[in-house]
Parts: sequence; structure tokens; C-alpha cells
Amino acid sequence: MQAANDTQQRILASARDLIYARSYADVGVADICEHAGVKKGSFYHFFPSKRELTLAVLDAFYVDLKAQLVDKAFDNDIAPLARIARFALFAYEFQLQVFKGTGRVLGCPFGNLAVEMATQDESIRAKIEHIFANLQSLLRRELHAAQAAGDVSNLNVEATAQAMFAYFEGVMLLSKTRNDPNIVKHLLPAIVDIRIHTR
Repeated sequence: MQAANDTQQRILASARDLIYARSYADVGVADICEHAGVKKGSFYHFFPSKRELTLAVLDAFYVDLKAQLVDKAFDNDIAPLARIARFALFAYEFQLQVFKGTGRVLGCPFGNLAVEMATQDESIRAKIEHIFANLQSLLRRELHAAQAAGDVSNLNVEATAQAMFAYFEGVMLLSKTRNDPNIVKHLLPAIVDIRIHTR
């Protein structure tokens, strides 16, 4: 049982690393199996298709992101807007770490797949939309807390949370395009200054 679980996790980890570093289209089942050191029969025992594996990869990415970055960034030990700023800092540190290890800025794993697959596969698009909604809900929560604390006023919280998240994804894309993690360092802190006011 443990061996089977280890095999499944190796397949999942290999797919996650390869798809993030390259793309969905560029990574085939054979590539994943070779990287994981398993046979195709083992792959299809655990995952009926590359699509099903990719959905599992997205879940795994989100679990890791939440544990390593999100939960720490949004810990309530500091003020709400400062938590959003800390999220920006942690995002930069993560991209810098990846850059040092690979020589490339890989960007947001969810944004990458959204750009590539949202018009190609509905199940992948819906999964990413759900993850994006979860991340936006965190920003919305902090904005509500900032309003309650009197740090911001006359704010359209829903629209601002969406605008903040759109800005985050845009900065990630620009940083990846220029292969420069300093784009994240210099631009992303401005996320806390985004305001869409109520009318």
C-alpha cells in the first residue's frame, strides 16, 4: 500500500514540476513517467488521463501554496493591509527562489495553466477559476477587516479584491515574460494601493 502511494506521489510531483517548468502541451505522459521512474501502466492505474492528473496537480499546487505562502502571509499578527503587503513580499521571495534554482521566472502556476488551457479544457478552466476565487476571497476578507479597522473607507470591496488579484496575475506574467524576478519586487507591493471606491 505504501509503495503504491509512493508511486502515485512520484507521478504527481513529476507532473507538477514538469508542467510548471514547461507547459501542459509540452509535457506528455511519457515525459512524466520517465521523470517519475514509473511505467505507463502505473500512470494509468492512478490517473485515467493527463487531464485527471492535471486536475490533481492543481490541487497539489494549491495545498502547497496555502501551506508555504498564503497561511503565513495572512496570519493575523499584523494589520490587514500589511498582511496583503506581506503576501506580495512572499510571492517575490518564492519567484526569486525558483529563479535561483532554474535560471527562469516561472510565474504563477495557476495563471500559466489558465492562459494555456482555459479555452481548451472546461474542467481545467473551472478548477483554476475555483482556486482564483479562493485567493480572491482572502483579499476580500482582508479588505473587509481593513474597513472595520478604519484603515480604508468608501471601498467597493468585491471590485477591489478582483482588481488586486488581476494586478497580481499581471505582475507575475510580466515578470515571467522579462525573466526578471525584480519585476515582482518592484511592482507587486503597489497592490495595497489599489482602490475601487463605491459610488
